[in-house]
Amino acid sequence: MPATDVFYVVLDSHADILIFEGLASAISGYEASEVIGKNWFEIFIPEQNLGEMHTVFDAFFNGDISFWKYKNAIACKDGTYKDIEWTNTLLRDKSNNPIKVICKGNLSQTDT
Repeated sequence: MPATDVFYVVLDSHADILIFEGLASAISGYEASEVIGKNWFEIFIPEQNLGEMHTVFDAFFNGDISFWKYKNAIACKDGTYKDIEWTNTLLRDKSNNPIKVICKGNLSQTDT
């Protein structure tokens, strides 16, 4: 069961949103029903950060664990941006292939 006191999101290998819980709605302004099945980058990543975030996601998904802690801005439904400090966990299948990323985030202390 995901923690209710964090921004909790699970992404598949294409960055499609599988789970959107905890403080995700309160922080972003989106309801889970609006984002489940949609691409994380298309909804939440500011256009000017797309290249960097695709690189980070791909590197983490391919085993670069230096990105297990990361901070980035997300675009909220109301047009504002919030900095989120993430702790990421890569899930693998029985054959050790990466299949999902669990992301738990908190508002950055500089974004309150």
